[in-house]
Amino acid sequence: MWKVLVVICIIGNPCTMFVEDPVKFYPTEEQCMIKAEEKAKAMVGTFQDFGYQIDSEAHSCLYVDGQNEV
Repeated sequence: MWKVLVVICIIGNPCTMFVEDPVKFYPTEEQCMIKAEEKAKAMVGTFQDFGYQIDSEAHSCLYVDGQNEV
């Protein structure tokens, strides 16, 4: 199973890694990457709406063995 990871770097602050809460697991890497891109775009938009300047953003998926789909 795969879980979403998003890293956002805001100017003047350290980069921060985010995971879905509660964590959701996806059966394929492709499905996970689609969701990761959606989440990253939405999060960047929210930070920008609150006036933060985004330095960079990255998203990916992490394989977790032995997890069941939620």
